[in-house]
Amino acid sequence: MNRNMENLELRVIIADNNLHDRESKEKTMMSMGMNVILATGNGSKALEAIRCEKPDVVVMDMILPGIDGIGILEEINKMAYIERRPIFIIETALRMENLVEEAIQAGADYYMMKPVSGTMLVKRVAQLVERRNGETKGIMQSNNHLETAGMEEIPEPPKVTKASEGYALSGDLEMDVTNILLEIGIPAHIKGYQYIREGIIMAFYDRNMLHYITKFLYPAIAKKYKTTSSSVERTIRHAIEVAWRRGNIATLEEVFGNTVCAGKGKPTNSEFMALLTDKLRLEYRSRSVS
Repeated sequence: MNRNMENLELRVIIADNNLHDRESKEKTMMSMGMNVILATGNGSKALEAIRCEKPDVVVMDMILPGIDGIGILEEINKMAYIERRPIFIIETALRMENLVEEAIQAGADYYMMKPVSGTMLVKRVAQLVERRNGETKGIMQSNNHLETAGMEEIPEPPKVTKASEGYALSGDLEMDVTNILLEIGIPAHIKGYQYIREGIIMAFYDRNMLHYITKFLYPAIAKKYKTTSSSVERTIRHAIEVAWRRGNIATLEEVFGNTVCAGKGKPTNSEFMALLTDKLRLEYRSRSVS
C-alpha cells in the first residue's frame, strides 16, 4: 500500500445522498485512520458542519437536498473569516461538462465521476493533502482536476537523479518541469512560462486535463493567476513561439522529434504540453521500475 494512504489523521465530512455510497466511503476512510466527523445525505447539514467543525477534507455529491455541492462551495467562498479552507472533492454521476466547469470555478479542488472506489478516493485525498502541505511552492493549493472512471493510476515520482537524455531528473516534478522548459528556451520571466509549467503539472497528475484543454485546463490556470482562459491560451502560444525563435534547436529536436523536423513547424498548445507531460510520465515510470 502507498505510504501516503496509511494513517491519514484527517477530519473529514462526507455528504452523499446515496446511503450505500456514503456508508462505504465512511468505512474506507475510517479504516485509513481518518476521523469522519459527519456523514450525511443533506447539504444544509454538511454546510453547517463545515462552518462549525472546520474539517480538513469535504467529500460531497453534486446533487444534495437542502443545498447542492456548488451551493455549498459558493457559501464557503463568502466566509472571509474561515481560517483554513478545506479540500473539496466533488463526486457525481452526472456527466455534464458545464457542471464540471461550474464546480471548478466555484472552488472545487478535485472532481470525480462516479463510480469511485474507496481506495481511489483515499489515494486522491492523500495526494491533494500532500500537495497542499508539502508542495505548495508551485504546484498550487487548489489544483483543479477532472477524474473519470478507469483513469490510470498516477505514477509515484522516482528516486533517481539521472536521465538517459541530456537533462537530469531530480524526482521533484516542479523542478523537472522547470529545467525542461529552461532547456527548451522558454524564459522564466514571461507569463507563458508560468502557465505552461502549471498546465504540465496539472496534466501530469490527470491526463484528462489535456483532453479538455479549453474547457478545464485553461480555466484552472486562469483561476489561479486571476486572468481569462483566452489570455492563458494566447500567452502559452506566445511562449511556444519564443522557444521556436530563440530556443536551442538541438534540445527541441530531442524533446519534440518529428514535430520540429521536416518542416512541420511549431506544435499546438495541446501538442506541446502533451508531449512534455508524456515524456515526464514515461521517464518517471521507467525509473520507478528500474
